[in-house]
Amino acid sequence: MGKIDNKCDQQTEVTNHSEDIELLRQKNDDLQARYTALFRLNQLSQECDELNHFYAQVHRTIASLMTAENLFIVLYDQTFSLLEFVYYIDEVDECPEGKIDFADYEGSFTSLVIESKQPLLVTPEIDQQLQDNALVKEFGVRGTDWLGVPLLHNDLVIGVIAVQSYSESVRYQEADLKLLTFAAQHVVGAMVRLQDQQRLKNAVNARTKELMAQIREREKAEVLQESLYKISELSTDVNLDINTFYSSVHDIIGKLINAKNFFIAKYNIEEELLEFCYYVDQKKDDLIEEFKPRKLSNRFSELVLRNRKTVLLSYEDMLELYKQGKTQKPHKNIYSWLGVPLIYSDKLLGVMVIQSYESKTMYTEGDAELLNFVSNHVSAAIKRRELADFERRSHELLEQQVKLRTLALEDEITQRKQAEKLLKHTAAHDSLTGLPNRTVFIDLLSHAIASRKRNTDFSFAVLFLDLDRFKVVNDSLGHHAGDTLLKIIATELQSIVREKDTVARLGGDEFVILIEDIDTQGEAFDVADRITEFLSQPFTIEDQLVYTGTSIGILFDDDRYDSADLMLRDADTAMYHAKDSGKGRYEVFDASMHKKVQHALSMEADIREAISKQEFIPYFQPILRLDNEELRGFEALARWQSDKRGFVYPNDFIPLAEETALIQAIDMQIIEKACQQVRTWQLDLGCSELYVSCNLFSQQFFSSNLPNQIKRILQRSGLAPKNLRIELTERALLENTEIVLTNMQALKEMGVKLLLDDFGTGYSSLSYLHRFPLDVLKIDRSFISNVHEHDNHRAIIKTIVDLATNLQMATVGEGIENLADAELLQQMDCMYGQGYYFAKPMSAVQASAYIQEKIQSNSILK
Repeated sequence: MGKIDNKCDQQTEVTNHSEDIELLRQKNDDLQARYTALFRLNQLSQECDELNHFYAQVHRTIASLMTAENLFIVLYDQTFSLLEFVYYIDEVDECPEGKIDFADYEGSFTSLVIESKQPLLVTPEIDQQLQDNALVKEFGVRGTDWLGVPLLHNDLVIGVIAVQSYSESVRYQEADLKLLTFAAQHVVGAMVRLQDQQRLKNAVNARTKELMAQIREREKAEVLQESLYKISELSTDVNLDINTFYSSVHDIIGKLINAKNFFIAKYNIEEELLEFCYYVDQKKDDLIEEFKPRKLSNRFSELVLRNRKTVLLSYEDMLELYKQGKTQKPHKNIYSWLGVPLIYSDKLLGVMVIQSYESKTMYTEGDAELLNFVSNHVSAAIKRRELADFERRSHELLEQQVKLRTLALEDEITQRKQAEKLLKHTAAHDSLTGLPNRTVFIDLLSHAIASRKRNTDFSFAVLFLDLDRFKVVNDSLGHHAGDTLLKIIATELQSIVREKDTVARLGGDEFVILIEDIDTQGEAFDVADRITEFLSQPFTIEDQLVYTGTSIGILFDDDRYDSADLMLRDADTAMYHAKDSGKGRYEVFDASMHKKVQHALSMEADIREAISKQEFIPYFQPILRLDNEELRGFEALARWQSDKRGFVYPNDFIPLAEETALIQAIDMQIIEKACQQVRTWQLDLGCSELYVSCNLFSQQFFSSNLPNQIKRILQRSGLAPKNLRIELTERALLENTEIVLTNMQALKEMGVKLLLDDFGTGYSSLSYLHRFPLDVLKIDRSFISNVHEHDNHRAIIKTIVDLATNLQMATVGEGIENLADAELLQQMDCMYGQGYYFAKPMSAVQASAYIQEKIQSNSILK
């Protein structure tokens, strides 16, 4: 019996040993399968070109480890609280489309995984428990088992991968949960790499398109620049025959536009005569008869001369003008006609015309704009050629005179007198323009004051001129171009005034004029009007059109003046008043201007005192989602509650505060008070996601201490960095870029979001959008105001929204004042907006009531 028992025990041990071996083999197979799957997942980012292919490969790999007929991958954007189902295979439900607000999915199994950062296995029993505790809601068709795990990157949830069964035959266990968690850990790395590759590819493609467009525009500009340079060269060759000159101009224009039929006609203003100095035509049989000089009539060239504007006509347009009695009947073989005036220094020189006898050649508005641009340079070339011919004839005449007077000029006494005269002139006149200098002008003005004292009927006026945009000319074209412009203006100013009046240059771009012996003040106004009109016209400097203008201060004689310096000071004050009032105008000095200066000094002192008293307070304007008007945050705007002045609006103190650099202290006051207020709302009203957006003057970003200032404000207020947004303008990005970039990166690392304010009105360059860590673009109100009435504004806004989307930035539309604009912005995928249509800036008390209304209507992100 003992032997039999012993044999049974041995057989049992063999059986158990076999089972152990089979179990180990099965575990080894499972482990091998896991490593094979891991290896496959690590290969996917190198093998897949697109994320869509990658997600499908992930599905197949997971399906090789477990039953996964129904699988989806959803990405989570924590910054904007958005969900996007990027992969979705389900035998029952359809894939949710587009990006979805996370708040709309609260109570789903997916939201539980995201919020907990933990894997979740939901069986029917667990599902019932969650429903009983009101932790979940119904989303789609309920299956049997649901299994989801978070996709974690740097301890942040960036998405969820989930599988689901609709059959009792397919049930998930803890082993499946561990297996899917294991797979998800290795999916994230490959997925992030592919996402980065896709973003880089998108950025490269966008930049490539931009560069190709720049290259094409640069090629066009180079051809045009070369043509203009050749035209300029022709005008300087005095030995070139005049007919060859015009023929060469024709050849150059022909390279820019189809100009087979071309003529230039000069306008003789004294005789009202049109003289054809050059013409080429394919269809005219008798060119001499057709292009002989003629009195002005009702032809199409005269239409250009009378309007002093470019005229672009089709045959139908020409026939309509004929029917209206404005022109003679056109030739039937003309398909397209384009004429531009030749104007130099506001003087009409003639007309330049091209015309087409072929239906395939029809001139466009672009051709008209190009020919009109070229005409300015042709006009300048013709005028320079005429001046060169005149100078050549004058030079020849001068040579004859020099020969006749050689003996006299060699006389030593004459030479000494001329030298003395030159020295006196140099001492009394500006070396650049030849105008009297400040010393001479002060003497003449003192003499006028004395004459007024002796004779009260004697009246005079002083005009103080300062050129607008003169610095732009110097900076862009160089000081030589600026000097040329000053000499042209000096000459023209002398021609505008009477011989007995004096034009002087004080220095830089400042001129003064003494108008003596006037009968009425209107005479001074007339001179100022003519000067303003003259300087509003463009100048051609070194083949470039230059635009300037002037601000003029006018001062009339008054018995209270004894000092020329005092009169000059008050005229200068009037000039600055004109410049502050909009430039391109003149202002007459009065006592109120002194008061304005005194007011500015008083205002500056009060601002400094207000800063020390903490009188500046934030007003809050809501920022809402455009699709449902859900409140997301506020922009804090500076207001001044002054003990002395009462409530002061920003337009009354901000310009002066910026000019005196006091705005920096005001900005910090507003940020700190706004942060404190928002923190109070969060605690009292339970709206923890509410944020505030504050403006910073551009020079704030030039200080390396800025991040520490913001950090201390957040610490004192208790507001989380994610609830603060800083707005800056493009100007800050264009100056001291290294320190600005360093400060922005420090704020980003802190958790503060950065907004670019007034985007679209400045340089709007892609280069700094790529370089600087911006989160949001704020579209300037100038594009949004009544955008539904402006197609070009819509195109600009759509471009900005698409650009921001490609760069993973959000967009906020400013200045929305009506429903139509709000709806149109939403249709163009602009997500957020603010403006008077929703709410005006309001005090903290008013804003509290506004928030409570939003809470009651469930229209606020909590």
